[in-house]
Amino acid sequence: MKISANTIFGSIISVVLLFMISWMVRIQTATDYNPAKHTLKGEIEEQVDPLLLLSMERGKDLWMNEGCNSCHKLAFRDGFRRGLKERWEIKWLIQYIKDEQVLINQKDVDVITLNAEWQSNKSEHNNPKLSESDIMDILNYVDGY
Repeated sequence: MKISANTIFGSIISVVLLFMISWMVRIQTATDYNPAKHTLKGEIEEQVDPLLLLSMERGKDLWMNEGCNSCHKLAFRDGFRRGLKERWEIKWLIQYIKDEQVLINQKDVDVITLNAEWQSNKSEHNNPKLSESDIMDILNYVDGY
C-alpha cells in the first residue's frame, strides 16, 4: 500500500487545523466570555453604578412629569441633548434649566447661540421648584438615554 505525498500533507494540515481551532475556542471561552457582561445580542454591557441607575429613573420621572418631553424628543437623539454634561458646566446647566431668563439677561453667549439655533427668543426653561439634585437626575437620564 502506497501513501502519496498529498495524503501525508493533507493529514498534517488537518491535524494542524484541528489543533488551531480547539486552541482558539479554548482561549476565547476562557478569557472573553462572561455571561454576566453579554446581552442576547452579543453586546457587552457596561457595569453601571446602582445609584446612577436610581438617579436616571428619578430623572425619567421628572422628565415626563415636568413636561420636558413636550419640546425635547429623546428618540431622535439629535446632537443637542447628547453629552450635555461634557459640553457645558454643571453649574451653568442647572441655572439654564432652573431659570434661563437670568442667563438671557446676562447676555450669556451659550444661551444666545442655543436660542438662535432653535429659533427661540424667549425663556422656555423656567423650573424654579426643581432642586439641583432633581436637575442632576434629569441630566443623568438624558445622558444615559
